[in-house]
Amino acid sequence: MASSDNKYQLRCVNCGHTTKDFATWFAQNQSCPQCKSKHAEIEYNVDYAKLDQLFAQQPQSFWHYFDFLPLNDKKNIVSFQEGAIPLERWRWLEQFAAQNGIDCEIYVYRNDLNGGTNTFKDIAASMAASVFSEIGLKHYCIASTGNTATAYGKYLAKANVSAAIFMPENAMAASMAEISSYGQQVYCVKGDYSDAKKVAADYSTQFNVPISAGNIDPIRVESKRTMVFEWLRMLKKMPDVYLQAVSGGTGPLALDKAVRELSVYQNISLPKMLLVQTDKCDPMVQAWEKAKQQNFPDGFEKDYPIIKNPDTKISILGTGNPGTYPIVAKLMQKCNGDFIRVAEDKVEAMAKVVAIEQKTHIGPASAVCFLGLIDAIVNRRIQSGQTVLVNMGEGIKRAPEFLINLGHHIKHVDNVNQCAVGDIDATKHTLWEDLLK
Repeated sequence: MASSDNKYQLRCVNCGHTTKDFATWFAQNQSCPQCKSKHAEIEYNVDYAKLDQLFAQQPQSFWHYFDFLPLNDKKNIVSFQEGAIPLERWRWLEQFAAQNGIDCEIYVYRNDLNGGTNTFKDIAASMAASVFSEIGLKHYCIASTGNTATAYGKYLAKANVSAAIFMPENAMAASMAEISSYGQQVYCVKGDYSDAKKVAADYSTQFNVPISAGNIDPIRVESKRTMVFEWLRMLKKMPDVYLQAVSGGTGPLALDKAVRELSVYQNISLPKMLLVQTDKCDPMVQAWEKAKQQNFPDGFEKDYPIIKNPDTKISILGTGNPGTYPIVAKLMQKCNGDFIRVAEDKVEAMAKVVAIEQKTHIGPASAVCFLGLIDAIVNRRIQSGQTVLVNMGEGIKRAPEFLINLGHHIKHVDNVNQCAVGDIDATKHTLWEDLLK
């Protein structure tokens, strides 16, 4: 726990050294002064029983949990009302599971309804902008494949923090334009995400500008862990199974952090995590499959492939060098989880099914996650009686050109004789057939 005179402190995961606050942490170049590790976790001087009172109230944003976040003064909060998003029960997915002999409850956490940029990244960007406002940081740089860049670009601009954003050349042009429209610098780097990260690191060194610590960044982890608070508020329990499309892995890290700290408050455990990657960029899946074949030998988590310039069209999932895999892999072993590979050429089919069944348009990365759920049901990775939570990443706003591909039954006609009466049920049947074949 943090010392009695501080709300929070950062503890080095490697050696245990404590840093009193983020101002000091950034003065130390976001690293431990003893062992130089950049991996630190936040500890709080707070009574977790206070959550009961917060769970009884309807939040306006994730800042509802201010006492459990590493910010000292509410006046520094930078927010677009993110994090207070619904947890919806999608019964048509439960019906599909029932058709496959599995009686379960399926909930979807709607990150596409976040108030900032409609993605899972908004809460982290809000946390970063608020911390920077509090400590007086005015310049920052970050490498990103898309969603993180867009969220940070918007939130940091609201905090009057100048950001240099480095993106790989396959990132969406619309994202680059949106970020630059906020007044931020965007650098489109020739090559893939790893190349963008290298140029960003060089920029940070040359111009002495703080850089994002990536998926282990305590700012990202602390904000994202509040999703667990929200699940407990809405579900009154932890899910048994958790699904997420994964590129870097902050979500699983945040989930584990929340469960560990909340265990002092109530009896909860880490759900079985099913993490999904497309077959066009699947380094974590490849590493996990190899480890399973070898019965998880010592050091298995350090053995993973690096995919140079992955051939995926879903740029936000295009992390070919998964630096957090060693941490994520140990978490997966801890929770008896699994990695799932899905076919990228089924992404549009999945999104079409979601659109007609739920009347919701999802982005391609979210479609990857739902493809993982379909696989988990068909291959019995989920059991009857379990509660399943799908952490849906982004909506169609993040990939507007993707919506064009979801249309069907658009027919150009000259007269009424070329028309016919439609049948939604028949269309659903056709779309499901296309998805499952």
